Amino acid sequence: MPKRQAKNNTSPRGYLSWSQLTLWERDPNLYYQVYLGDPVQSERYKKMLFGTRYVELGKRMATTLENGFDVERDPLFEMLSVFLPPYPQREFAINVDFEGIPIIGKLDGWNKKTMTIGEYKTGKHWTQGMVDQAGQLSMYALLVWLKYKKLPKNIYLHWARTSEDVENGLRLTGDIKTFKTERSLADLIVFSKRIKTAWAGICELGKLKK
Repeated sequence: MPKRQAKNNTSPRGYLSWSQLTLWERDPNLYYQVYLGDPVQSERYKKMLFGTRYVELGKRMATTLENGFDVERDPLFEMLSVFLPPYPQREFAINVDFEGIPIIGKLDGWNKKTMTIGEYKTGKHWTQGMVDQAGQLSMYALLVWLKYKKLPKNIYLHWARTSEDVENGLRLTGDIKTFKTERSLADLIVFSKRIKTAWAGICELGKLKK
């Protein structure tokens, strides 16, 4: 985990992540409640935000891919470990400093030799347009650029479609689709503005707790 490197780093976590960035952009007050508010209330907000069925399904999928089998022996989950593309490095953490801003990201899949990013997603709907605009992939591309001074050559989003029904709740459908996208230096410059804006706001909130 990045250490606090600058005197003006008043962020409650000491670094910026994708989840922090999106939470701040969604609602600064909610960000404050999660990271700086009353500890009891903070845990409730975290459970509400990060303990949803979709989040839990994603965690279960990641565990299945890591182990090669599902803890509940669901054949649809175990199919994922066979048909979703593997990567030499899984849950690959990248820690970088961007103009004094410590950033951490964790890539679902990474192949340094081919400079390929792989991201696994569940959910009911993904399109090529959504993937091309996905900020998370832009952030990961920026992290790769900052660490290796090269743009990722390949960026893939592997989508395991899910559905909802009254009896069984959230479940996999068995449909898998892969989208390929790319990011240019111009894209990273545009995205970096979001990072600077969020970091400045988060640090201002952090000062209130001092």
